[in-house]
Amino acid sequence: MVGGPVGDPGTETEAAMQSYLEVIRGSSRFDECFGTSLLAKCERGARAGSALAGAVYGWAEDQFRAIPGLTAVQRQGFGFPVFQLRGYGLEVEAADGSRTPVPAFPWYFQGTTPAEGVSGDIVYVNKGGALDLLGKNLQGKIALLRISLVLNGESGNAQDVLKTLAERGAAGAIVATDAPGNEIAAQNRDVPTYGLGTLPTVIVGKQAAAAIREQGARARIVVDASYRESGTESNVAALLPGRDPDNIIVVGTPVNGWFLSAGERGPGVGMLVYLARHFAEKARKEGPLPYSIYFVASGGHQVYAYGLNRFMACIPKEKTVAYVHLGSGLVYKGYRDVNGEPEATGGLSQVRTLSVSENPMLTAITRPAFDSAAIKPFYQFPPSVLAPGENQGPYAKGIPSVGMNGTNQYFHTLKDDESQIVTAALGPMAAAFRDTVQGLLDTNADSLRAANAVAAGLGSRYDAPFWSCAAPLAGLQ
Repeated sequence: MVGGPVGDPGTETEAAMQSYLEVIRGSSRFDECFGTSLLAKCERGARAGSALAGAVYGWAEDQFRAIPGLTAVQRQGFGFPVFQLRGYGLEVEAADGSRTPVPAFPWYFQGTTPAEGVSGDIVYVNKGGALDLLGKNLQGKIALLRISLVLNGESGNAQDVLKTLAERGAAGAIVATDAPGNEIAAQNRDVPTYGLGTLPTVIVGKQAAAAIREQGARARIVVDASYRESGTESNVAALLPGRDPDNIIVVGTPVNGWFLSAGERGPGVGMLVYLARHFAEKARKEGPLPYSIYFVASGGHQVYAYGLNRFMACIPKEKTVAYVHLGSGLVYKGYRDVNGEPEATGGLSQVRTLSVSENPMLTAITRPAFDSAAIKPFYQFPPSVLAPGENQGPYAKGIPSVGMNGTNQYFHTLKDDESQIVTAALGPMAAAFRDTVQGLLDTNADSLRAANAVAAGLGSRYDAPFWSCAAPLAGLQ
């Protein structure tokens, strides 16, 4: 219970996680239900720029304000190219003229249509490579292509392919993923790299795509939306002041999701609240901690660290001890592939990656913290090889960084609910992050930064888009 004595990490994390999910499921601020027929599309999600995301930010602010000892609680707003959706759909026409609505979900930021949509003959382009497009006329056509999902998103260069299709004159695109059954896996848009797209695109399940390829002659795509450059998003931050305010540890997690995103976002959000409560209570009992800690629930996630980078840029690098990232799918359920469909392994997803800066002092802290058998298996790659998600911005700026990100077959689908969470692992994973933060508090900050020279050099090959302070932080001196 927020405000009461801090319990064990598993109970605390699960309670905060369920409170967060209740907002997504039940907030009256949800405003993205399109249509009134049986085909109405009312998939709830705290999508960046939406009113429901605003409800989630309000929840995070309330959580922080209820924790004694946290100060400078603030909502940090920043500009965001909101994708304002008014309606969407996909209708496929067979050779005999019969028309069938097909379940689909828009690829946000990829492109828009008029209210009536765009229509064209369907052209199958496989994965959209040069050979796949050889000799194909795409002018005014609807391209049907497929992408494969690896780690946290598509494994290839789908956004480059979609750009090429637009340049070749396509009117729209239908994208099939290899998510299980006929599940639709929503996809992020890398706005920093690719900007705002011009090719209206919808995503379908693989079974629907097979039927479209076999029977579909023409298609009508509706992505009735507009871009609002003047939109706003938010980070929600709170400070736990330490004895040395010139050294700050940042602990963060995104709070946006395409749908409920229980397994993707829930554990990290729950752990953020638990860690804030744990260290605030520790400070109340033992006195101020050695360093200050900023806890941040970041926004703008679907366009790749839009919010986190804007928050981190507000803290001078020489004052930043480390960034600790509570990423996606921390305790996802694991599956094995059986004839192209998932079968539960009974354990955790192996497709989770612990990313730790190439820093011997940071490694010495994280190795024992994450050594529990209860949170394995996971991969460990140096971030110079793989720095997924919000880890990448701080790492690129030479800040000692540690974080975990993961996925499973139901990532970004409507079936990512509590059934995708290995509840028994919540406590051990929360304890691993708690011990990591404690290790940072027990470490000489100047020495840790000095030990990060190699990582800083390796990280410089990455970009850190939108690295500019969104708004002054009230807690900085």
